[in-house]
Amino acid sequence: MKKLVLCLTLLLLASCGSENKQSESTEFVLDFSDQKNYVYSYTLSSLSETQRNGDESPNKVKSETNGDLNIEVKKNNVADLSLNNHKTILTTFDKNGVKNDMVTNTAQTIVIQNLNQKGRFENNPKDMMFELIFALPISELKIGETEKIPMQIPYDIDGSKYFVKGFNEIEYTGKKMIDGMECAVLNGQIDISELDIPEELASSHEITSKGKGTYYYNLKDQYFVSAEISINMSMSMSLKTDDPENAPFTNSQNSNQLKIRLKEIVE
Repeated sequence: MKKLVLCLTLLLLASCGSENKQSESTEFVLDFSDQKNYVYSYTLSSLSETQRNGDESPNKVKSETNGDLNIEVKKNNVADLSLNNHKTILTTFDKNGVKNDMVTNTAQTIVIQNLNQKGRFENNPKDMMFELIFALPISELKIGETEKIPMQIPYDIDGSKYFVKGFNEIEYTGKKMIDGMECAVLNGQIDISELDIPEELASSHEITSKGKGTYYYNLKDQYFVSAEISINMSMSMSLKTDDPENAPFTNSQNSNQLKIRLKEIVE
């Protein structure tokens, strides 16, 4: 009987310990305390379709970009993000969907400065994908909790800058061991679709960006191990005329899949 009571007590204590760990809040930040360079493999696959007045069918282009993404930590707890050694293969298709041409481009290094410890840039990058790569909750979270991270994309209309606004809703879903590292698993639901423009503009615009992301964050050393993001973007623009059915228009659809994975840390 005493052995039974002892076993039950141990099980109860283990259960309480597990519940306490589950209820602990975690602060998510990137460790930029020391100057070092985080090197990630980077892959971006995109498929875009654009149609304008008079087009028999959408203009279809597929692109595949591979290279290195570097996070170079500087002073004052900020870092520069750069894309290096990246090549893009562009494939075009005819109106019947048959491959038409293929071109390989080697691009110059792209640098975006001042990434902070919360994964946000001091200034909005023109490409929204960079804002989504290192998505971290602003507040401390327990497993099962969520937080909406406000996001916005710059959008130019006739030389004037507007912003498409929305959020990436991050949920701390649990933990997972990856290559011997205990990682937090963060899942994101992305919706950036709110565009407020003046009625007096000569054109109407509608933009939506919706998708999801999965992020693996090293809990001990505070950096991202990997991330996978998929997002679909659509944009439509038409001129306001007295004949809406024949008004000039542009419609585009763009699907993107982005993957990064840590290759090495250079001290």
